[in-house]
Amino acid sequence: MTFFPRLTSRLEAGEPVTICLFGSSTTEGVGASSPEHGFAPIFARTFEPFARGGLTIVNLGIGGNGAREMHARLQPVLSANADLVIWQGGTNDAWQNVPLAEFEDLTRKDLSTLRESGADLAMIGPQWSRMMEECAAFPAFRDATPALGRELGVPVFDRYGRMKSWCAEYGMTRDDLSPDGLHMGDFGYRLLGEAVANWVIELTGAAQAWGRPAVMS
Repeated sequence: MTFFPRLTSRLEAGEPVTICLFGSSTTEGVGASSPEHGFAPIFARTFEPFARGGLTIVNLGIGGNGAREMHARLQPVLSANADLVIWQGGTNDAWQNVPLAEFEDLTRKDLSTLRESGADLAMIGPQWSRMMEECAAFPAFRDATPALGRELGVPVFDRYGRMKSWCAEYGMTRDDLSPDGLHMGDFGYRLLGEAVANWVIELTGAAQAWGRPAVMS
């Protein structure tokens, strides 16, 4: 199964590709010591060697956004005419006491609209962090993201699970990855940016086709 037919076709043809990152503070890079240490620049640096025709990253991350805010600014995402849109969310809605059904309905509508535009789609699930584990509403939103992915046939990067595995691998705690208890720090963003880029590359088959190993975190 080809999850990203438009992106894969353009990569194989050596054509320029555009990837739009659409989300909240993680996408914006809140918590990084400087912009170049945030998620988007690390994702771009990891992905760029596989984009032989050139890579454009459109970063539409705004800290604090939930499904309502993201729905209100969907037009700039559509205007980016991206080959792949990576949606990231499900965290702020729990804090904002947004009803779960409203989060699901808005996210479902937005993803369907983006798919109708011709873009390939991917999703990044919520994080494993102290503040979210202390939020009673969080588990339902954490689980809703992969459920929506299964329903709509959109691949979902399991950030929650990967953060737990990184802590085990590197002998860290969740606060080492998210020093303020919510936002990732430089090392967390490095792991996330590299992992998501390599996950996308693996799903396109680009690494195997060109005989190049992806750089795994």
